[in-house]
Amino acid sequence: MKRIKLVVVLIFFGWFSLFAQDKKFITYKVKEGESIQSIAKTLAITPYDLLKLNPDIQGDVAENDILIIPNKQYDPLLDISNADLTGISDRDIIVDKFVYHEVIPKETLFSLSKNYNVSTDELKEFNPFLSESGLKIGQVIKIPLQVDDTELLSKEENLQPYLVKPKETKFSIAKKFGITIGYLEELNPRIEKDGLQIDDVILVPAEVQESGDDGYLVYEVQKLETLYSLTKKFEISEEDLVELNPEIRQGIKAGMLIRIPDLLAGSKPMFIDVIPEDRELKVAMMLPFKSKRDSLNFENDRLLNITTDFYFGALIAIDSLKKQGLSVHMKVFDTENNRQISKQISNQVELQEFDALVGPLFLTNVREVSDNLKYGKPLIVSPISTRDHSDIQNSKLVQDKASIENHITKMLDYVKRKYENQDLIVIRNSSERSEIQYNRIIDELKALNPEKEVLTLSPEDGYIKPDDFKVFRDTLDRDIVNWFFVTDNDPAYLGDVFNNLGVFPEADSLMVFGFEKDRNFNKIDNNFLARVNFHYPSNSFIDPNNSAAYRNFEAVYRRKYYTLPSSYAVEGFDVTYDLLMRLASDPDFVNQGRSERIATRYDYIENTSGSIINNGIYIIKYDGLEQKVISEEITPLDP
Repeated sequence: MKRIKLVVVLIFFGWFSLFAQDKKFITYKVKEGESIQSIAKTLAITPYDLLKLNPDIQGDVAENDILIIPNKQYDPLLDISNADLTGISDRDIIVDKFVYHEVIPKETLFSLSKNYNVSTDELKEFNPFLSESGLKIGQVIKIPLQVDDTELLSKEENLQPYLVKPKETKFSIAKKFGITIGYLEELNPRIEKDGLQIDDVILVPAEVQESGDDGYLVYEVQKLETLYSLTKKFEISEEDLVELNPEIRQGIKAGMLIRIPDLLAGSKPMFIDVIPEDRELKVAMMLPFKSKRDSLNFENDRLLNITTDFYFGALIAIDSLKKQGLSVHMKVFDTENNRQISKQISNQVELQEFDALVGPLFLTNVREVSDNLKYGKPLIVSPISTRDHSDIQNSKLVQDKASIENHITKMLDYVKRKYENQDLIVIRNSSERSEIQYNRIIDELKALNPEKEVLTLSPEDGYIKPDDFKVFRDTLDRDIVNWFFVTDNDPAYLGDVFNNLGVFPEADSLMVFGFEKDRNFNKIDNNFLARVNFHYPSNSFIDPNNSAAYRNFEAVYRRKYYTLPSSYAVEGFDVTYDLLMRLASDPDFVNQGRSERIATRYDYIENTSGSIINNGIYIIKYDGLEQKVISEEITPLDP
């Protein structure tokens, strides 16, 4: 109760000053009889400066026009987007450039000073009682928010205000200024949570010139920008940026013109989250809870944990959508992971009136449900299985995770774009799975350069001997990067490949491409995966350190369920949120555009059987021991 009262008091006293002072630019509606000259005089600025803020003005202004004007009450120190938020917890409250923190057990002045990047003297200065009685559990202390003046200056130099116009979206604005949607949200944290509103004033970078025919943009480097800040801004690696612009090896200077990838060229439009007024949806879930068993063993039953985690994530998604005005009626069925029970459930007449059915989890059960509801109303969403669904003839079927066949296509498309006459080595295995993949991969790689041989490393007596790798290494070209391709996920095979390639000398420049990364990779030393610059496709990717969406979800999940969310909990949220948000607009998934959720990209295409499959696949690489999404894959290839 004490904490709740504190929140109310702080908000009451801090609201008005914050509201007036945390935006550098605000909007102004033109009144009858006003002109550029009269408005500029009232604001004590020159007409030139006013026109510079509003470049769309043609001639003079008219009544009710919306202009961007400077906010005279703006205090940059109160704009927390410029502040160092390292160490700020979910329990902290930020008001009027101060953090209000409730002391918890085991905290000391020293630990607080380290965590919030302030000195102990500063803590005592703003909390005089600490010098008298010391730090006590439950106390609320006042900590100054640290503002990076260098970063603030950089923003002042390199950004400009922009007035959001009707029908503009994050996608259209990002494309207009040659940046990613993620960077646009980083510049304007409010729009990540609240979306864009007409007549919002947001910050955008210096305008980027038009794209050339080669798929690149020309960008003018701004004051205080560095090689590092440019790689973050355009989500490109330092190596790739230097490769496009060799002259920047000598240093980055303001005014330089550099080439960057046109990240949004040729991509599908982004799906815009809009919930029509009074929209209602009915959704059913068919999940294997095994509720009729005498006892539930969460310690050893992996499927039960997957099911409950998925369900918990879905509940958070539904709760979030309800708060946004969507009315959702959900019914849950226990399939017990049984084909016959799945069939009986899907025979129920009431399901014909549902908008969507999420589940079952396994392909054999999906087939039964699909047969029964082939001509019904609901979409049937297969949320977990990556097995090939293309033999199921049902236009209502939605496979939410791309199959290995789609992964191979996506990875090979990436390889074709990046190929520059590297040596190509395909590593075979003796399994049927490897042989099928090998034949497809070898045919497509040979087409890259018909005059150059694609080499093969094959097993003998069921495994690849270390001496085979050693002999093979002696034949490699040391002057170029050698590209290796793995064709199986068998644990012994993977051990042979990475335990040998991972210890190649640094003089051997190599890169390994896989077509999946499942649990069989867990026993591979991450240092080996990093050493070989391992690349692989994935249906999902979470970077907890750089994803505000994940951190928000994690906080909600921990409050509700008192534990950290698993990857299946995130999947449950993503699948349910994206499905219902799309259904609220239109059931035509294929033509709705792309969307990005916490860990999943949705880019629906029509499968060969006429069903629907999500082709939003990430290409991920090891950058040292970190795993990163390759920026080029922000714009997926059209199928």
